[in-house]
Amino acid sequence: ITDVPLGAWTAATVLDAYELTTGDHSLARGSDAAVGIGLIGAAGAALTGLNDWNYTYEKPRKVGAMHAVINIAATACYLGSWWQRKHGCRRAGLTTGFAGFALSMVGAYLGGHLVYNERIGVNHAPEELPEKFVPLMKAAELPEGKMVKAEADGVPIFVVKRGDRIFAMAEKCSHLGGPLSEGEFDGETVTCPWHYSKFKIEDGSIVTGPATYAQPCFEVRVREGQVEVRAPRGMVANPY
Repeated sequence: ITDVPLGAWTAATVLDAYELTTGDHSLARGSDAAVGIGLIGAAGAALTGLNDWNYTYEKPRKVGAMHAVINIAATACYLGSWWQRKHGCRRAGLTTGFAGFALSMVGAYLGGHLVYNERIGVNHAPEELPEKFVPLMKAAELPEGKMVKAEADGVPIFVVKRGDRIFAMAEKCSHLGGPLSEGEFDGETVTCPWHYSKFKIEDGSIVTGPATYAQPCFEVRVREGQVEVRAPRGMVANPY
């Protein structure tokens, strides 16, 4: 959703620069509209950003707070720019808009750092899952209704037995990597102990957030008394 304000304000900046350098005001209405669209988009981006920030800690939390302050300043500049444009102070409005754009670029840089370096708001589930069946444990050792942590080709997972069926799911929560095997299992769903995202044990689909990515599940079979798992056929590795 951050693409909306950044895209709109980039368009406004290009049009404003054209207006200042050429003196041609024919595109002024388009520039003003782009500023307004950016302000609306910024409100939505702020809400989603606040939701992500609520679940951060230590360094990401500090960077996120700085990111928010800079984005608020950028939005304030564009709000002032919009008001100036509407009240006959066009040149001042363009200048204020340029200041807002500069601040928004700094905010965008910090946002990129949070996503690509701190992995905030991205899928934390494992990226590579075993394509062939790999053994985990003896089926007779698996207790009823209790999540048991294991590894499948180095990928942390957990398995749980429910009646005559055995389910397997990636151990790291897709939200922020919480250990699902330490959460709660009610027979139908598993709840992350960190931020209480809830997933269906059958297919990993989300019941309640804050997770926004489904949890990877595995095909399970029992062969010669051994529980074996592999990634479902056709499953694409996590691209994030």
